[in-house]
Amino acid sequence: MSAATIEVPRPRPQLAPVAQVSPIVPIKVGLFGGQGAGKTTSAALLAAGLSKEIYNGAPVFVLDTEPGWQFLKRRVFDVEGVELIQRTTPTFKAMIDSVREAEKLGCCVWAVDSLTVIWQELMQSFKAKNGGDIPINVWGDIKQMWADYTTAFLNSKMCCFALGRLGNEMDEIEDDRKPGRTKLVKTGTKFKAGGGESFGYEPHLLLELSLEKKAKRKAGVALEGEGRMVHRVDVLKDRTWALNGKVIRWSDKSGYQKGEYRGVWESIQPHFKEVQATMAIVKIDTGHSSESLIADGGSSEYYRNRQRRDVLVSELHAAMELLWGGTGKAEKQMRLKVFEHIFGFRTKEAADQSSLETIERGVRILQAFEKRIAKEREQGNEILAKGEAEILSQIDTDVREFDEGKAEEQELPF
Repeated sequence: MSAATIEVPRPRPQLAPVAQVSPIVPIKVGLFGGQGAGKTTSAALLAAGLSKEIYNGAPVFVLDTEPGWQFLKRRVFDVEGVELIQRTTPTFKAMIDSVREAEKLGCCVWAVDSLTVIWQELMQSFKAKNGGDIPINVWGDIKQMWADYTTAFLNSKMCCFALGRLGNEMDEIEDDRKPGRTKLVKTGTKFKAGGGESFGYEPHLLLELSLEKKAKRKAGVALEGEGRMVHRVDVLKDRTWALNGKVIRWSDKSGYQKGEYRGVWESIQPHFKEVQATMAIVKIDTGHSSESLIADGGSSEYYRNRQRRDVLVSELHAAMELLWGGTGKAEKQMRLKVFEHIFGFRTKEAADQSSLETIERGVRILQAFEKRIAKEREQGNEILAKGEAEILSQIDTDVREFDEGKAEEQELPF
């Protein structure tokens, strides 16, 4: 399809009814740590707990980039009678698509394991299209695409978990041994995803997992090489303050018995309860990495669409000003009514926030109307000099012809 062609006619947009807010406010959790720290098992147990205790056994969805959840399917989810839906395509586009899929399937929990792998795949996709490098002018585009993911993560009506690998926070300080020189030192840890900015900023609850080995003791003496593993959970952030700064410990197990998710669920329950009491489902206004999304020149489809959208918005407002410009009451009223007839809402601000397809549809309808005016003018008939009802009737004709695919193809400014 060419840049200036719409193959499928778009129906006239209608004002969407206000969605009913679910009484359950979903939690958004980030879990990160080193290898073997227990991220996957802990997330699975928490997901099973939410499904059983809150969502009446609704399915759990995971984008599993390092396939491992299939072992938990048999050990945990089958035991609890909870469906686990597992997808294993380790790409940014697959992750974005999986959020929508999970919502359509009625899942209560969506998880990505690991988000670090997805971030690395996104970087490699851009590098492959930019000769092995990522130019500085492309970074803004990458960050915007990543922001679209975090928006989907936070906006979803599902509880969302992001699992990731441990990264080190490094700071440059003066080297005491070599005056005038600096050195990098580790000053902390972070959730390794999203480039220089840790993904830990986005979740409402951020957990760092690590392993502790508890030695077996006999007669007060620790026995070397014997004991048990304990998963230590440091709560690095809790926006509700319910668990801030706490350390939780979950013992490792050699097997699983029905209901044993409760150890993890009950530890996190104070946060869940506080979320229900203090938060509302707040939406953030809203993106892909595959070869179809990044052009050979290195720019992404997102960037190209953004440029196209900006041009169309300018074209839309220029057409409105040409037809009904001015600051008088009559001109303002006419602009409001024309916006309503074309878009289904009355303000240019609402039109500006519409999708690319909606704005393009509006521009094409106005183009058809302008062409109609020109033809009528050649015959001595001035449409704009007629009454409001006649003008809106002519616009409705152009709307109907476009939506039915009968409108003559118009050139766009690309």
